[in-house]
Amino acid sequence: MTKIPEETIEEIRSKTDIVDLIGEYVQLTKRGKNYFGLCPFHGESTPSFSVTEEKQLFHCFGCGASGNAITFVMDIENATFTEAVSKLASRSGIAIETFSADGAVQKKSNEHQSLLDAHAFAANFYSHLLLNTVEGEKALHYLENRGFTREHIEKYGIGWSLEDRETLTQLLQRKKFDMKEMEKAGLIIMKQDGTGYFDRFRGRIMFPLHDDNGNVVGFSGRRLSDSKEEAKYLNSPETPIFEKSRLLYNFHQARLNVRKSGKVILFEGFMDTIAAERAGILNSVAVMGTSLSETHLLKLKRIANQLIICCDGDDAGWEAAKRFANLSIQKGLDPQIALLPGKMDPDEYIATFGGDAFVNKVIGNPHSYMSFIIAYAKRSKNLSHENDVLQYIHEVLEELAPKLSPIEKDLMIRQLSAETGVSAEALHEQLTKRLGKMAKQEKAQWQESRLEQAAPIAAPRKMTSIDRAERLLLCHLLNDGALFDRVRQDHQEMFIREDYSTIFVKLAGFYEQHGEPDFHRFAETIEDRELRKIVMEAAMMDRDPESGEQEVNDCIHHLAKQRIIQKIEEMMHASKEAEKMNDHTRALELAREIIQLRKSLSAM
Repeated sequence: MTKIPEETIEEIRSKTDIVDLIGEYVQLTKRGKNYFGLCPFHGESTPSFSVTEEKQLFHCFGCGASGNAITFVMDIENATFTEAVSKLASRSGIAIETFSADGAVQKKSNEHQSLLDAHAFAANFYSHLLLNTVEGEKALHYLENRGFTREHIEKYGIGWSLEDRETLTQLLQRKKFDMKEMEKAGLIIMKQDGTGYFDRFRGRIMFPLHDDNGNVVGFSGRRLSDSKEEAKYLNSPETPIFEKSRLLYNFHQARLNVRKSGKVILFEGFMDTIAAERAGILNSVAVMGTSLSETHLLKLKRIANQLIICCDGDDAGWEAAKRFANLSIQKGLDPQIALLPGKMDPDEYIATFGGDAFVNKVIGNPHSYMSFIIAYAKRSKNLSHENDVLQYIHEVLEELAPKLSPIEKDLMIRQLSAETGVSAEALHEQLTKRLGKMAKQEKAQWQESRLEQAAPIAAPRKMTSIDRAERLLLCHLLNDGALFDRVRQDHQEMFIREDYSTIFVKLAGFYEQHGEPDFHRFAETIEDRELRKIVMEAAMMDRDPESGEQEVNDCIHHLAKQRIIQKIEEMMHASKEAEKMNDHTRALELAREIIQLRKSLSAM
């Protein structure tokens, strides 16, 4: 049995911004002092999920889910308390030491920690070579000529790998890293004869790749020479800590700016993101290569309500932009596409026209999806040729017909008519035919999607006087340990509902162990999510500490009366059952007990 020190838990809790954390899972919008979004714990179309930055708490007014940063991770990841704390510790850069029952210190258990440690070491080594050695001067001058300042180089951790085949390998051996694990990490490669290892990256400018928590998990190395024998870029292979389908370059640094602005710019290469940052754009990310995955889009959808796609101006860039846009629409995003002239990439455009032009004319003037698809279909056509006109119309209608609103369809038809000379009436008739063919398929898809939608959550049960009294009583007991002790001595039975009684027993154990009230820590000790929800709902109630004892006594008194009322109802039911069974003796006994209970009720 191991235990994380309380001071470490408190440090993790205090260094975790709950708005930033939940913003990784839920798209939040600030209204007044709080942030609101769609609850991740139940299906809803109107935001009822609130996050309070001041109190570092969340609460859903729909399903009642409540808690803090640690309990949020426990619920959303279905994690244990220790797993949630470990995840947040890694996110905050806090090292965890656990203690066993005999007091022995144990290091945090992480099967991939050595891989992360090795990458951190390699990144620091590469950075040192670039910035502080003669061997790195040529690469440093290259970067400076490309517009990189030392500040940019340090911010992105850019480095240099030596031409020597075994420099990093030997250093990793000296640091006692397991060579088989280093091969698994993608940093070194086994020699063909199996006699040893050599460095994967040699003679390249090194760009570290970070996961969502800022840990280095891979590298992309760019060669300096123009040799065609080697690839321009060499990336780390996929490893247990690096998956291209999950990693977005610069996500860990852009996330906060994306959440604040509600807008994210998506590039197809990490050099574009670095160039955009030099132009003052701080809310951009990039995929590794040209693959955009569902995981990428879900990440972006959680933190942004506007997606701008910016790919290169060549044919491959247009294809990538179209692919990105279509995938985005499938996942419920409404993308805009920023187009570059000629065959330029963002870095070239910024170098030629400057950062202000890129910000204002390219990123600040994106195309709608409809406008982009029309431009995409037209770019390879000669509209003076009849076949090209027919092909152009067919491609636009095929792509846009099922995706546009009535107003957008009207605008599309007007534009096509103006460009091709085909009458709006003929285009409208062609569109209607196309939509008719798709009607059955769309209806089937709609029915299928309706079945897949989460069932609406049941309306919250209306609070009774018992609910209010139990919640207020628990609220006081959670926040006042001395009051808890006095109440516990005077009253053996207080709560009516079983879940509240269970919480009371757990709270007694918590006070015996910790002494002081701490509803955050208490909630984190409860594994049952429903019980944890009750605790947090009670803890967030408004109470009057000055009148605490009076409020508690009123609650206890009310619950005692309700307990007698319930007892009377149960006995009346039992009496009727006894009469049905002709058990008149039992019915008479119950009647006498009911009279006594009513007398005690009148005396209260």
